[in-house]
Amino acid sequence: MANKKLKKKLSGDHLFGIIMTALVILILLSLFLFSDKLRRDDSNTSEYTSNTEYNIDIKNEPVLGDKNAPITIVEYGDYKCPACGYFTNSIMPQLDADYIATGKIKFVFKNFPFIYTDSARAALYAEGVYDKLGNDAFWKFHKTVYEYQNIIYADENSQNEHKDMLTEKYLNKTVVDLFGKEKASSLKNIIDNDDYAKEVKTDYKQGKNDDVSSTPSIYVNGKKVYDPLSYDSVKGAIEEALNNGDVE
Repeated sequence: MANKKLKKKLSGDHLFGIIMTALVILILLSLFLFSDKLRRDDSNTSEYTSNTEYNIDIKNEPVLGDKNAPITIVEYGDYKCPACGYFTNSIMPQLDADYIATGKIKFVFKNFPFIYTDSARAALYAEGVYDKLGNDAFWKFHKTVYEYQNIIYADENSQNEHKDMLTEKYLNKTVVDLFGKEKASSLKNIIDNDDYAKEVKTDYKQGKNDDVSSTPSIYVNGKKVYDPLSYDSVKGAIEEALNNGDVE
């Protein structure tokens, strides 16, 4: 009788051991598969951009370069932003020579005014220039306003960031100097144009949806560049998109 009880106990212990071993194997297998998934996910992580791809609306926006280029770069910027000025004055010439002029990318600008009252005013003027005078005129105006930052922030005078520097007088004079009085007359009363104000607000709202928290925010085919003030980072993101076949 004692032997039968012992055998039953041993059989129970043996079964329990088998079940526990199976559970351990199952747990280890699950951990392996999970870690393998993490490794595969990590291998898809870009050194230069976020993995999230934002669906940025670029219809009716100013475009620099070949509209059929395989790579699209979008900048959300503020005309009062010193970092945006650095991007336009220092990084854009390299970007233009290497990628825009060669037909590899097209560059789109969207307004994200937030620094001061003249940020929105300059954005409104930019919308008007684009609408009334066309795409090429927009880019001339765009470049000129950012070049003006060399005066606004001369001697690293960052206090001017929160002063009204892009005045209506300055913006009117800039338009006249660039395009002449006749063409500039088409922008009369631009400050009161509700349609342009709406366009600026639409850009800003979409920027919020696209995770814009600072300017410039640069996106390569919808993916946000980690370090937009490094040409190597922007270039790396472009080359990555080209090499991975991430083209539009």
